[in-house]
Amino acid sequence: MHAVKSLPEDFQHRETLDLSSTRSALWLNLAAVLLLFVFGWIFKTCFALLGAGDGTSLDIWQAIKAFSFAEWMIAILFLVLMLIAHELVHGMFFWLFTHERPKFALRSGYAFAAAPDWYLSKYPYIMVGLSPLVIISVACCVVSIFAGPLLLGYLLLVATFNAAGALGDMIVVGWVVQHKNPIYVRDRGDSFSVYSRNANAK
Repeated sequence: MHAVKSLPEDFQHRETLDLSSTRSALWLNLAAVLLLFVFGWIFKTCFALLGAGDGTSLDIWQAIKAFSFAEWMIAILFLVLMLIAHELVHGMFFWLFTHERPKFALRSGYAFAAAPDWYLSKYPYIMVGLSPLVIISVACCVVSIFAGPLLLGYLLLVATFNAAGALGDMIVVGWVVQHKNPIYVRDRGDSFSVYSRNANAK
């Protein structure tokens, strides 16, 4: 089964990854800032390969510097909508596997969607974790083909910030991938627990 509310009898807790501390949130946000430069270059390259814009309109930092006050307000609105969309995509995939409304929360420095009463098997959980990164990135790349120079700047901004902001998701998924199947993952939003079969169980 992809998701259960009660673990099989031969499964037990193995490990927990806790990102709930203020220190963890601070380090994640600092690392995400550095990743803005990496993903800015990645999406600039992707957009260019798709034939979107020109060299100037594909430079995210030049685009940001050129924003007027009104354009900055629009950019902030786009980023807020991106954050909401990111968590809604997580929530949609949680619902897909559990058929139950997920929990949404906003904490200092981050937001999350979670299904704290459920245990998801390994690959469905990986889908939940990576879905916002993949879906929003692909959507921005597709729309960039048809976008004008100004919208292209916003798309670059959204794609870059979404990918950098998905650092926590990527860390959790990378941690889950290390565990040998079969496993179940319990997601409380800012702490994550892995459960696997008891080796001594008959």
